[in-house]
Amino acid sequence: MFKRLLFKGLLFKGLKTTSTYLLLMVGLLMSPTGAANRPVNTPEFERLLNLVDQRLQLMKDVAAYKYAHHMAIENQQRETVVLASAMASARSLELDSETLKPFFRLQIEMAKKIQTSWIESWQAEGIAPTRQALSADLKSDIRPALLVLGAQLVEQLPLALPELKAANNLDQFSKKVDATLTTHFVTPEMKRELLQSLLQIRQLAPGDMSVLAKILHSGVLRVGTTGDYPPFSFMDKASGEYSGIDIDLARHLAASLGVELQLIHTSWPNLMADLAANKYDVGMSGISRTLLRQRTAFFSSAYSTGGKTPIARCDAVTKLNSLANIDQEGVRVIVNPGGTNEKFVRQHIHHAHIEVYPDNTRIFNQLIEGRADVMITDAIEVKLQQRLHPALCATMPDEVFTHTEKSYLMPQDIALKQYIDAWLDELRQSGTLATVFSRYLDR
Repeated sequence: MFKRLLFKGLLFKGLKTTSTYLLLMVGLLMSPTGAANRPVNTPEFERLLNLVDQRLQLMKDVAAYKYAHHMAIENQQRETVVLASAMASARSLELDSETLKPFFRLQIEMAKKIQTSWIESWQAEGIAPTRQALSADLKSDIRPALLVLGAQLVEQLPLALPELKAANNLDQFSKKVDATLTTHFVTPEMKRELLQSLLQIRQLAPGDMSVLAKILHSGVLRVGTTGDYPPFSFMDKASGEYSGIDIDLARHLAASLGVELQLIHTSWPNLMADLAANKYDVGMSGISRTLLRQRTAFFSSAYSTGGKTPIARCDAVTKLNSLANIDQEGVRVIVNPGGTNEKFVRQHIHHAHIEVYPDNTRIFNQLIEGRADVMITDAIEVKLQQRLHPALCATMPDEVFTHTEKSYLMPQDIALKQYIDAWLDELRQSGTLATVFSRYLDR
């Protein structure tokens, strides 16, 4: 059994992330080829139970590996990622996440109890852990097999639920659970809890679909971006092509979901209105998290931190090296409209002249050409503009007026937020996030 699963898992061994792997496996298993490989003349509920049992049987291999390598049974970080990925996959099949979560959580708990029981039995028998006796590697062999089975489980759930919901007598299903789940250390109590968790699951009505489910269902991720804020988002007006940190990461996010990316132009004054009007699914443009925006939207965890700091021509640095020196009559402070830069300037500049300049792509040229004296913007943008324009310098190097967090903006959909947070966590751990930032800031 393990070798059959291993063969399927190794086909996708090169995929880097749990979420990418699981979502693509769902797509494969939903294809005509995947459907053709399903057994015939077997009740759908029984097929579901067989998949659960096959997955639990692999816990002996997991326990053996952890025992030999002195690894802890519990890995909460991995459990969070796997659960978020499973929820995302299930939503693509229009299953309600809140009623589905107990079923997946229970499987995680059962898996840990089975692993613990195996290790305790080996210890009681005096069997010492040894790496030489292992027949499968956790990372390259066992986990791919588990992911395949997890994807098959998600696919099978909506097929099995109608059969279970229509039952007049649940005793027959209890007996089927007892007979089918034959894995060592699965107790009668576990079997009862499993059946109860399945009875709770419901399918979504069309109007109940989460934003994440709609993205997966449509096959398109719509990312709103301004195209005027390097290094995060910049649009070349001649070609209409976008580039930047957030554009690269938008492509990565779409790939992790297994959907097509569609970039939607928005602007700082219309950022929130466009989100409310459902013109895009996720805002990715170096957007600062603010309490005002958070009233009507969700933000992901922060992927960049910094603060507001001034930039001016290098020959004016000593004159503009504090907020007090900047806020003087005769000083021209230039600002782009509609964002946190303008909000900060309106709150703190009372004596200097404020000039609102609508073209964020040419605003720094106004400083170079002497049409304005200073701009207060995010430190990461100051770092980039100093490199691009030698005539410009930070007037307060390594100092910031505020603490700013860059996050991804989205509707108030917890499913989408959980997925993007899990995706960002994987990017941080793998070093991909740092690599993308370096690509635009360190060259």
